[in-house]
Formats: sequence, C-alpha cells, structure tokens
Amino acid sequence: MSTVAEPLSLLGLARAAGEDAVGVPGTDLEVRSLRRPRRATTAEPAWLLVLDGRLIVDLPHGDFRILERGDTLHLPAGLEVALQSVDDDAVVLWRGALAT
Repeated sequence: MSTVAEPLSLLGLARAAGEDAVGVPGTDLEVRSLRRPRRATTAEPAWLLVLDGRLIVDLPHGDFRILERGDTLHLPAGLEVALQSVDDDAVVLWRGALAT
C-alpha cells in the first residue's frame, strides 16, 4: 500500500530558498522567488506558471508578456528572456531547463 505525502507549500518552499531555484520533491519542476530582474536562457522548451505576484517576461525584439497569478507561458528552446517581478516578488514554477 502506498502512502500519501504531506502537503507542501510551493510559495513557502520558494521563499525559503531565497532567490535560488529549488526542485519540487518527486517532480521535474522547479520553483523560484524572483525579487530582482534576471536574465535566463531556455536550454529546452519550458513552461512558466506564476504562482504569486506579477511577472514581466521580456522577449527578443522588444516583445514582452505580463503574467499574473495563475498565468502560464510556453517558451521555446534557445530563447533568451529577462524576468522581472512587478511588485515585491513573483513566485514562478517551471518545467524545463531554464538557466539563469
């Protein structure tokens, strides 16, 4: 018989890690609290999900997206982006390699 794990607060996990990405146990997902602007490049296709706050994703050629809590965005491989929270911080969950 398998057991069910205890609940895990992704917001708490991200904020406890500071500005470092932290893996979500038992998954290939990572969560991060973004407090300052940072550049990132997708090594493979990636999905971003904003768990809390608002996030500006600056894309190449002057394009951008503003994501609010609950919004997702698919990024193709090899894309360089700049990520910046709108307010104090934005907590972002992603799947796929996102090197910052």
